[in-house]
Amino acid sequence: MRRTGLVLVLCFAVAIAPMRASAQGSESGTAAAESLFQEGRKLMDAKKYGEACPKFLASHKLSPAHGTLLNLADCYEKNGQIASAWARFHEAIALAQRLHREDREKTARERADRLEPRLIRLTINARDKDVDVKLDGLPLDSAVLGTPVPVDPGKHAIDASAKNKKPYSTSVEVSEKNKSPSVDIPALEEEGSTSATPPTEPKGTVEPPTNGDGGGSGQKTLGLALAGVGVVGVGVGVYFGIDTSSKWKDAKTHCNASYECDQTGVDLTNQAKSSGTISTIAVVAGTALVIGGAVLYFTAPKQTQIGVGPGTVHLRGTF
Repeated sequence: MRRTGLVLVLCFAVAIAPMRASAQGSESGTAAAESLFQEGRKLMDAKKYGEACPKFLASHKLSPAHGTLLNLADCYEKNGQIASAWARFHEAIALAQRLHREDREKTARERADRLEPRLIRLTINARDKDVDVKLDGLPLDSAVLGTPVPVDPGKHAIDASAKNKKPYSTSVEVSEKNKSPSVDIPALEEEGSTSATPPTEPKGTVEPPTNGDGGGSGQKTLGLALAGVGVVGVGVGVYFGIDTSSKWKDAKTHCNASYECDQTGVDLTNQAKSSGTISTIAVVAGTALVIGGAVLYFTAPKQTQIGVGPGTVHLRGTF
């Protein structure tokens, strides 16, 4: 009997262990949900709707509650996310019906109906039948294509893909000024195909092959770049020259008539020498770059173009 009793006790302990763990997990989730809800309320009071909405959403995921759902919908509406608010109010209507809360069902329905005229409905059309479409990274059922779908104001990314086809991506900016925007997804190209069509010359125009502009434009660009770097170098040199002069003056105050200096004077003297060296190098190098850049710019070959209109010969060359 004692053994039987022990076995029964052990069986009971094993049976209730998962139940206790589940209860503890549920209590922990409820506590976290309540904490998130309170944070969301504080942020709402501070009108920080962009931060409050994710708190309500996380709270609802941990512990679904009708009050949290209504606060989330209200937060979305105040944050300008009209479609998200409308959808959450309708979710609150369904939940209130299951809970037999007619008062809350009425509140949610009134709020949803009030948002209805403000909804922006985006229509996505696709020429290909077997194409997978994503809206803001979320897959859309093929039945949704061609049907106006409520979306929040702002920019939305649209991606389309299909087997053995090149993917297609685009984006659309929507606002309440345009209640019915639409996006057409073109027929997707086959993998390995090229969409570029070689340009054709207008009839009656002869365009002989050229070797560019003789390098004139590139040479001028290089000249300007070198001159610009040179100007910066000269500026750096002038700065360190001023710094050198300042350090020499400070060093003299720490030296006597025999040029014997204390440690501070020695340090300042060494710093002045270093600044002077940098100044000299920067000014010399910068000046050389400015001169070199100017030479490149002013010696660049010029380009001449003759001929206008169809039936004429266009001549390009370096003269």
